[in-house]
Amino acid sequence: MVEYLQSYGFGLFPFETIYFDKKGAHSLYEHFVRFKRAFWILGVEFDLKFEKFKEALERYIVSCGKDYGGVRILYVDGNLILEHKEIRYSKDLFQKGFELKIARTRKDKANILNYIKTTNIGVNLIEEKSARRKGFDSCLFLNQDDFICEAAFANIFFRKDKVIYTPHVLCGLLPGVVRKKVIRISQELGYRVKKAYLKIEDIKGMDECFITSSIAGIFPVLRIENIEFKQRSFAEYLLSIETLERPWVC
Repeated sequence: MVEYLQSYGFGLFPFETIYFDKKGAHSLYEHFVRFKRAFWILGVEFDLKFEKFKEALERYIVSCGKDYGGVRILYVDGNLILEHKEIRYSKDLFQKGFELKIARTRKDKANILNYIKTTNIGVNLIEEKSARRKGFDSCLFLNQDDFICEAAFANIFFRKDKVIYTPHVLCGLLPGVVRKKVIRISQELGYRVKKAYLKIEDIKGMDECFITSSIAGIFPVLRIENIEFKQRSFAEYLLSIETLERPWVC
């Protein structure tokens, strides 16, 4: 109990957000492994078994009565807490594409909290709200070395011809479940994948850009401030793959 109070007293609640549709929860085991890893890093006991995790989530999904959605999961003092997550993605937003503003705050690549998923995400919320007040959909974080890191609640990818670029995890980002899947699929499709250290000037000639998250799946980016991306062919192809399909794709 002391471990819980020490961690949670500072807002360090590990959590996962899982997308589901009529076929069930997506990437459930991968989410469970990352969930468990966060507790291990924080030094908090985690005695939850995958079978109980899976059973509770499946039961909750049925109770939601929805064709698709998101579920936010916490594990506090031996109890699973599940809540429905509202989805902001839509067909109109997909057609337009995401617009990102560069955040004022820099991510610290040495901060372990940037590599695990906890409720200690106040800076993400603040910076995204600031970006939305200025007409953007979200924000893009750089780290203290000015390398591109991640969006507020998503990983980011770029494509130039047959090369896919995504920020190296050591830039200070959360390694997403969908990020890992996109890297694997891209390589299987014959693309060269570079986990890179990218600065803003490096992305000006990219053909396309997209973000990835468990809820969004793959979502095209229209622009990062004044840098526009005219293409979205690779992102749309990825979305044709069954495990990455989302209902807002036209």
